Amino acid sequence: MREPLDVKLDYLTLTLDLVNQVAKDAASRMYEQECGASLRDLRLLRFIGSEPGLTLTRLIELSSLEKTLASKAISTLVGRGWVTRKVGERDARHISLELTDEGEAVVLCAEPIGRFMEKKLLSRITRDELAVLRRCLDKLVATGTEMSGSIEQLLQQMEAQASA
Repeated sequence: MREPLDVKLDYLTLTLDLVNQVAKDAASRMYEQECGASLRDLRLLRFIGSEPGLTLTRLIELSSLEKTLASKAISTLVGRGWVTRKVGERDARHISLELTDEGEAVVLCAEPIGRFMEKKLLSRITRDELAVLRRCLDKLVATGTEMSGSIEQLLQQMEAQASA
């Protein structure tokens, strides 16, 4: 039998993934049962509802979904009668999205559930702790964005650190 590896197991990203997955699983079950919509569908509907006329390009930017996946999801939402798609008058590549009355009803059905679930998730931390957590997460997002934009530089730094 091999010896156990001495590896890091408590990565922050792993913990964040765990919190995220547990919360998403619980919320998804509630949303499906009460509103008939998946968590991803609701996220897209919320973005569309918050910016009527939102373009598909902007939705992809906001949701961080891959273009093909976002396009398929929008087709599903259109098929369910929750979203309308309008081709731009000046540019046919410009597609604007808007909620239908039914789509708005789904978002409004989900809103109290989302607020309740977030309140429940955060119930063990104080307002001050939440403020600190949000500031820290903002900093981590900014650092992660910088990191993803400079993979080559990170690899060079890693090599330099390993040879030092």
